[in-house]
Amino acid sequence: MQRLLTRLLATSSIGLLNLCCPAQAGPIQTLLGLPEWVDFSVDYTTEPMGGLLGGENPSAATWFQQTVVGLTIGSGLGKDTSNWREIDHWQVNLELTNAAGDPDLATELGSFFNPQTVVNPVGTWITQASVSRNQGDGWWSAQAGLMSIGPQFLTAPALDNYTNATLNNTLNVAIPGVPINPFVAPGITVAAHSSSLGDLRYGYYNLDSETAIAASLGVDPGQPDVRGSVQVLEWSLNPLAHRKELLAPIEGRDGTTVARQLPAPLLQLGGMLSNTAWPGSAGTELGEGLNRIVYGTITWPVTLPIGIDNRLWLAGNLGLDPAKNPVPSFAAGGWLSQGVLPNRPDDVLALGITRNSFSPTLNPGLTYEGVIELNYSINISEVVQVQPLMQWLINPSGSGTVPGSWIGGVQVNLNL
Repeated sequence: MQRLLTRLLATSSIGLLNLCCPAQAGPIQTLLGLPEWVDFSVDYTTEPMGGLLGGENPSAATWFQQTVVGLTIGSGLGKDTSNWREIDHWQVNLELTNAAGDPDLATELGSFFNPQTVVNPVGTWITQASVSRNQGDGWWSAQAGLMSIGPQFLTAPALDNYTNATLNNTLNVAIPGVPINPFVAPGITVAAHSSSLGDLRYGYYNLDSETAIAASLGVDPGQPDVRGSVQVLEWSLNPLAHRKELLAPIEGRDGTTVARQLPAPLLQLGGMLSNTAWPGSAGTELGEGLNRIVYGTITWPVTLPIGIDNRLWLAGNLGLDPAKNPVPSFAAGGWLSQGVLPNRPDDVLALGITRNSFSPTLNPGLTYEGVIELNYSINISEVVQVQPLMQWLINPSGSGTVPGSWIGGVQVNLNL
């Protein structure tokens, strides 16, 4: 049963970089000559990674990749939002994700969590089928259909700069059955938006058909049927919205203007309530019943003698039911710096660290697992990004018996 729990947690620790919503239209849109009310895109990500030192198998190496095909249809696409009529707010969103490769790097290294963002059971997944109302210049938005919790909840844009699954993630919430991409469930979200008070968002997800949807295109989802529901309430605010320069392009060292790559300031507070039931004895082992989580993030601009723009961020969640939550606490922080190298103003250097605890009931004898990641994102063009990286896995498996592990790799992303 612990092997099943580990597999479920590994799947639920999938990140959100280009995973949770239809990818933005790229050059394939022009190539196909599609009308402006259609956005079609293909996003390809690959993450070859391997051990360098330590761990159960220091020579372990894997290649994993995913392809995300997104389609968005709406009359408001390509129009200025100030000219929208009501029909222009509405869109249809469809997305398929294909995962391929060897998903066993964490197992070979002895790590509880995946070093790679994109690892999930191989095959093709339905990762969105929804109708949404965009805010535009108005005050409310909504979405209904088959959806994951992210990116609407438990996500901060600063974390999209990392590759380890515990960093690039929905704050590493790991309750089995919660619909974290690529899992989706029937759901509905509504949000109210205010320029001064921030955004308040509520979501409800029904889990009864989640496993069946995951397996509908032939994937082995790696989890038994789950029953229940998940509710999330989140408030977010840009506390420095009056500082318009933090959203504007940056004047580089040579006087030229470069695009700002780092996210806007952000404060988030939220809570999640899940109520799950699992068949047979799986329920006791996986932590069925009520699980309550509170969470928050902060992203803040800082002035440093390095780079042309910098951010510090903190994030965490706390489970109020540790006997039923496999990972009842998560804490993380990091630093982002744009333009560290004089001739590379669009590149981003990222440093991040996390610490994850384990349930004394569901995972007796395990204490914590952590990671430190250092990476450098090279923006070759709007189509191609390359991110070499190194990670130090701290106390892999949480048991204290597996040596810490150095691993290296690269993420390559193509936005077509």
